[in-house]
Amino acid sequence: MAHEATQKGSGAHGAPASASADGERLPPSLRALRIVDGISVTAARIAAVMIVIIAVILAYEVLARYVFRAPTRWTSDVGTTLMIWLTFLAMAQSLRSDGMIRITAVVANAPASVRKLSQGFTLVVIGGFSLLAVWLCFGAMVESFTMGRRQPTMLQMPEWIAEAPIIVGYACLALQALADLIRLPFRPAPAFVSHEEAELHSMTEDAR
Repeated sequence: MAHEATQKGSGAHGAPASASADGERLPPSLRALRIVDGISVTAARIAAVMIVIIAVILAYEVLARYVFRAPTRWTSDVGTTLMIWLTFLAMAQSLRSDGMIRITAVVANAPASVRKLSQGFTLVVIGGFSLLAVWLCFGAMVESFTMGRRQPTMLQMPEWIAEAPIIVGYACLALQALADLIRLPFRPAPAFVSHEEAELHSMTEDAR
């Protein structure tokens, strides 16, 4: 069994249909779901900026430690915290762009109705787990904030700063799962193909 990518319908050369194309097939009352897509994209862009910041921080630490012989106290804590934030912020966009790993050996060649049911079940599980995570972690974060818990690191940053991205990330993931679930009946059945198969299909189409 292999790691597969899901395509929400196919456009030219077997490429996934764009989110805007899917939105155009939605009833007008459901096109507000694009707001959820916008939230996911914005969160992912913030996560991408954090990657750049982490790279700059690490480069500065190397320079300070080995050139100026004056290592910092804050780069490790700040870099780790940013890594936590970007990991959870990017989850919703990963779902939206079908970037999550899945095993599709059973459903890859199933009828369209079965593939849609499989996709719907997946979205329900993701959404339900995300809501559970938000509920549990929110209580833990409030407790950390109230009790003034701090991380056992050199900076002793407040614990809630590292717990907040879990809540924000899973809240965005739950919204994206709900939006995709609502749009599922209006979309073609997902086609589960590997990246290699999609690339081969694209090359074949180009050759024609």
